[in-house]
Amino acid sequence: MSDAPTPTPTDGTSRTKTPPNYAARRMLVTTVAIMAVVAFAVVGYTVVRGDGDSASRGRGSFDEIALVDRVSGDVVVVDGDGEVVNMIDGLGRVTEVSSIANRLALVGTSQIVLVGDDRETTIPIERTDTVTPIRTADALHLIIGNANGGDVVIIDVATGEQLDVGELARQAQPRIFANARMFAETVRWSSDATSFAVADASSFQTIVVQSESTDVAFFGSQPVALNNERVVTSQTIGGQADIELFDYERDSKARVPTPIPAGGVMVDDDLLMVSIDGAVYRIESGATEAEKLGQVAVPSGGTVASVQPTFDGERLVVSGPAFQAVIDLEGRTIFTTTFTTPVDTATPHPTWTCLPVGGEDSYHSLVALETGDQLADLSGVDVIGTSADGCIVLGERAGITQVIGADGPVSLGRVRAAALAPDGRTVVRTTTTGTTEIVRIDDDLELGDPVELTTAPSNPVVAFLD
Repeated sequence: MSDAPTPTPTDGTSRTKTPPNYAARRMLVTTVAIMAVVAFAVVGYTVVRGDGDSASRGRGSFDEIALVDRVSGDVVVVDGDGEVVNMIDGLGRVTEVSSIANRLALVGTSQIVLVGDDRETTIPIERTDTVTPIRTADALHLIIGNANGGDVVIIDVATGEQLDVGELARQAQPRIFANARMFAETVRWSSDATSFAVADASSFQTIVVQSESTDVAFFGSQPVALNNERVVTSQTIGGQADIELFDYERDSKARVPTPIPAGGVMVDDDLLMVSIDGAVYRIESGATEAEKLGQVAVPSGGTVASVQPTFDGERLVVSGPAFQAVIDLEGRTIFTTTFTTPVDTATPHPTWTCLPVGGEDSYHSLVALETGDQLADLSGVDVIGTSADGCIVLGERAGITQVIGADGPVSLGRVRAAALAPDGRTVVRTTTTGTTEIVRIDDDLELGDPVELTTAPSNPVVAFLD
């Protein structure tokens, strides 16, 4: 199994100096070429138009902290005061941990163990499998696939439900999908994570499955985006693409030529897409051509690599190796910047209200997604975690670990590892002497007295539970 990203920043993570922690980054930033078809980075997401009450978006909360032993998989759960409230026996080495509510997903080399709510589910995996977490506003799923193509299984961490896409397709069309060849990178999903689409490279079709259903729908070409009523596919022909909107009865609602898309989202039942050269289009049901809304400034010779929804679907983060921009649903640019060296930009969470601009070791600034205003300077910071709203980051600058927000930085000193809680004001850190402790930051940006976690395993993986 290859190294998949660890939990998204809203979980809070514990790691030594490694690339930044964003759950679905590689799945959504890159795509797989499907046979001879040109592939592109896209996201399936649905936006329901509304006024968008920013004041209603608060920081995340947590009730308990899970400390996971990397070697044994044992879990110690403590409350905010460091008192042990639960202990779970492990089933072997853990390489990655994700969490949602009070459920944990412990990923090892040969299995995934889901624990919480007094339920435990073990899911065998192959050592060659990849496991990629994807998040929506209220859900966490794990996508199991293989880098060389094959079956794709989608796991709902909260419920333990499994959607075996290949098996469902073979049951519906045994002859056509007997040797389905799918890639996890092509999976698209609705905003409520109940509908999923994945491309099959063997049949050149899109397979659509839904939670709690054995029904399967098939469409031509590659999936671009979907909601629970519409599916959008694209067929690339030379330097252009044919975009088609279908309902779930396979009735075509629109078919229009466009430049090659880099990404798209569903806005109600229409498609908002960005082409690889940065043009922003809207395609409505019944349209015969795409309506151009705007243009993202793409550096000369560059292309758009990913288009990600955030800010409750009211903003799209448009990125390439040399730039990053934020646009609204009318195609207007809210923020844009360029990078001096190529950057593998981080994927925003769908509900963030702030964006750490950049990725890996090349962060730029912290910006407000509503206005584009810059809130903090992140130059020279290696970001390793964020708060639930994206407005506070945990990072390392010149060997010193800091918590950084619009109010300024707070130094944690030199540490072995650290994890930021969803509230952005609590940190679990492992000191250079190996002591693991909870540290809180008050409204005056002062560190409180640390609470030592004497029951913590050595150098634990940390997740926050609600």
